[in-house]
Amino acid sequence: MWKSEQCQRWLQEKHLKAYRFVMGQQNLLSTIRREVVKDGREVLWFHAASYGEYNVIRPIIKTLRNDNRRCVVTFFSSSGYIALMNENEKSHEVDNIFYLPLDMKSNVREFLDIVQPSKAVFAISEYWMNYLSELRSRGIPTYLVSMLVADSSYLLKWYGFPIRRAFKAFTKFMVLDERSKEILAKIGFNNAEVIGDPLFDNAIRIAKEPYQNTIIEKFCAGNTPVFVAGSVSDANDLSLVSSLIEHEQDVKFLVVPHEIDAVTLREVQEKIPAKSLLYTECTADTDFTDVQVLVVNILGSLSRIYRYGNWAYVGGGFTAYLHSVIEPSVYGIPVAFGPRIERKTTPKEMVHRGIGAIVTTPEGLCHWFNQVREEKEQMEVKSRTTAFIEANANFTQKVCANIEQ
Repeated sequence: MWKSEQCQRWLQEKHLKAYRFVMGQQNLLSTIRREVVKDGREVLWFHAASYGEYNVIRPIIKTLRNDNRRCVVTFFSSSGYIALMNENEKSHEVDNIFYLPLDMKSNVREFLDIVQPSKAVFAISEYWMNYLSELRSRGIPTYLVSMLVADSSYLLKWYGFPIRRAFKAFTKFMVLDERSKEILAKIGFNNAEVIGDPLFDNAIRIAKEPYQNTIIEKFCAGNTPVFVAGSVSDANDLSLVSSLIEHEQDVKFLVVPHEIDAVTLREVQEKIPAKSLLYTECTADTDFTDVQVLVVNILGSLSRIYRYGNWAYVGGGFTAYLHSVIEPSVYGIPVAFGPRIERKTTPKEMVHRGIGAIVTTPEGLCHWFNQVREEKEQMEVKSRTTAFIEANANFTQKVCANIEQ
């Protein structure tokens, strides 16, 4: 079916993510067999759903990888796969990057036969039944990093039995809070340890690294303050940000959509009530004189782009998938986000410390912005944020110590 060129073109135009997923699965195991090198080195396999989840395990890879080890990374999402493929051309931080073959028994067995990992590491909440079952049957140590379990988790429901059974594959659960450890113990898993989030270490490293972006720096040049709206994911995010743009005409905005397909970008630009340009339409010679909004339609750079902001809004908070609030926080700027933080420890702590804020309406975002607009308040937030970040640094070593055991 998908070999029809007409069908492929239709899917690419209408459903880019689905197109990338379908194309990524074509001849995937043959590609993996061709590209995985058998050189006698130990192989560590890391899996993440998305680029955001990969950033949790990135500092772990940087710590564990050496001349005697190869690191293979798989993704479920195309955005994560594409972003890391682009980065890895320069950084060479991992040995192989693949889409994860579909979770069917035959695929799982062939994948593990090819890769032959000595250990497997999964990030946050991305796990697959057949993979876990086969890892367990082969006796391969398997770890889940940065896990968070809510009181309403399906693990506690009668229909969570298959997942609970699959969880027996995990050698160790590295969880983010005591409640998660308690819940796991309640359902029979006493192999959990509370360890902080390695995402802090990754964000700290990125903030310290030199970064230059000629186009963004030209757009931000001058004394006009800059607001970064990162991972704008849905109509709620866009409505809030658009309202703030309309009210704050003396502020420049970097808007970074979570999806960058043509349909999404058109919707974003149509909603923005000010002159905007797409990043990919610009050059170092672009005249930004009358441009209030730059829509950044490139993947994998958001964590670095936050450094250009005086304030930030993080998208996804009107769904169960709030994006990383740590990434802007390491730059010491005030951060706002949507209300769905019940499964997130960091935004709760940020709200408690007065360095993050929940907003639910356009009026709420505007009100928050007015509260943190003045330089004095920004400096106070920066001081509190610095203490918060320092208190959460260096957890990667604890994670790696567990994996090395």
